[in-house]
Amino acid sequence: MASFTFEYSRRGDAPLIAERIDVPNGAAIWCYVEVLALRVGESPGAFIRVTNEGGQAVVRTGVATALASIEQCPCGSCAVKEAARGGRIFNGDFQLSPCRSLGSCTCKSFTQTANVA
Repeated sequence: MASFTFEYSRRGDAPLIAERIDVPNGAAIWCYVEVLALRVGESPGAFIRVTNEGGQAVVRTGVATALASIEQCPCGSCAVKEAARGGRIFNGDFQLSPCRSLGSCTCKSFTQTANVA
C-alpha cells in the first residue's frame, strides 16, 4: 500500500481539499480521483492533483474529465458509476481496489454507502 495526497483546487487558488490516502495499488488511484470529483462536483477550472510520497505529481486532471470518465466504466454494477447517477453517496472513508474479473470496471468499491433520499 502506498500513500498519496489528493488535492482539489480551483484555478488560481490554493488547494481547497488536501487528503492523504493509503491506496492499495497504483491501479486504484483513478478510482479515488473519480470519487473525489463526485464529492466536490463540477466547477469551471477546478482540478484534482495527486502526488506520491516524494511530492511528485502522478495525476493532474480536470474535475469535469474525472466526472466524464465515470460513465466510460464498462461494469454495470460499478459503485462509483451508481453514485454518479445519484443512487449512492460516499460517506467518510472509502477503499477501492482493482477488479480481478476480466471485462469489469477498473475498480471495485468496498465502501460505506448510503442511499440518497
